Amino acid sequence: MSASTENFIKVNFSLPDHTNELAKAEGCIDKIKTKFESHQKFKNITDKSHTSLYEEIVRVLDYVGHLSVPAFKIEEELEAMYVMQFKHAPSLAKKLWLDHYDYLHRPYTLLKNRCYRLLEDLDNEYISLYDCNPPNWNI
Repeated sequence: MSASTENFIKVNFSLPDHTNELAKAEGCIDKIKTKFESHQKFKNITDKSHTSLYEEIVRVLDYVGHLSVPAFKIEEELEAMYVMQFKHAPSLAKKLWLDHYDYLHRPYTLLKNRCYRLLEDLDNEYISLYDCNPPNWNI
């Protein structure tokens, strides 16, 4: 994102500060990644270890998703504010609104994307070892 926050409308939505919770989630992701890399290094992933890692990743993903809910709830209000502020320039209103909205979601999105990448890497590792679908694909 190239937009500067100085162009954003100054508004207080009283969104919670999840800095500590996001740091906790990031720590969990790092621990899971370390476990996965160990399995990857020794090529010893099993159905049980795959399922365990999969469930751990999904729990973190769910946790971060729940943390991001307040940022989703302000979408329409934020959009309306930009549309009102920039009636003369709808395309600018849309760009600034989307940039602001992305900015609010960025900390959550980064961690969710790390979880999704880990899930993909986990499945790909299993497939490369056993040449078949991992256990979570049967759900």
